[in-house]
Amino acid sequence: MPKKVLVLSTSDILGIPAILKLKQQGMLAALAIPDKIAGQFLPILQDVGIAAADVNLLSRKNLEAELKKLIAAYQPDALFTVTFSWMIPDAILTMLPGRCINFHFGLLPKYKGAEPVFWQIKNGDAMGGISIHQMTGQLDNGPVLYTEELPIYPGETYGLYAQRLGMQAAESAIKVLAELDTHAPQPVAEEEDLPVFFNAPTPADLSINWRQQTATEIEQLVNAANPRYGGALTTIRQGRVYLFEVAPADINNPEDQQFPPGTIVHADLLYGLIVACINKQFIKINVVSMQQGYFSGGKLFSLGFRLGEVFS
Repeated sequence: MPKKVLVLSTSDILGIPAILKLKQQGMLAALAIPDKIAGQFLPILQDVGIAAADVNLLSRKNLEAELKKLIAAYQPDALFTVTFSWMIPDAILTMLPGRCINFHFGLLPKYKGAEPVFWQIKNGDAMGGISIHQMTGQLDNGPVLYTEELPIYPGETYGLYAQRLGMQAAESAIKVLAELDTHAPQPVAEEEDLPVFFNAPTPADLSINWRQQTATEIEQLVNAANPRYGGALTTIRQGRVYLFEVAPADINNPEDQQFPPGTIVHADLLYGLIVACINKQFIKINVVSMQQGYFSGGKLFSLGFRLGEVFS
């Protein structure tokens, strides 16, 4: 008889593939999500064939008591968090010793904390992945069962990479549950001088700094913010513009003229807008979101954006 798992999740793109895979294999004992996201998450789950009546809602205030009831009712062999907003109480960890497993969508120990997918893309990492570890009372610090590395392709956005991670997590969930009693975990290595990102990106993290970021760094930020954070923020004409897609660009500049970073140096209907960056680099703006809607670079030219205007 297959083992059964109680799954806690807050993400559709990262969590649903594993939820469906476990359900198809007869390994899903129960599914629970935070009540605060039920309005958005339940319709998505219903679209993939999971009825609202089969989804348990959890509150932060009563999390321990509600999880105890679910464990008593469903008698799961393990508890999986496949993205989850809250720390699991120690009392629950004690009820299922070594069987409370977190799927962390970043490579540990470098990317402990929130939103490793965003940070790995923003930082230009060539490799990301999933760290599957036993939970303890400390954030992302328990013994690791598996590390599943997954390359980050050039130009890959948060959404595209998260989709691939979600599919990998689905395969890994079956393996982890099947081998829970036999696979020896490894402690999380403690390495000095590695960046640790405990927080989700702030508005400052999501804003383009034309005077400091290279064209490559701007492209990485734009990709990391698409679609999860609604694009990378910049301003022009005292209005907000969110960049969803950019690409490196070359322009004919025989005089090697220096342009202030953020300056539109080329604008037409065919190529759209090309903007100067630091180090004599340039990027082409392909897709943006503004208060008036979503536009291509060529459409921005049609709307009147011209040479010499400056993003800030």
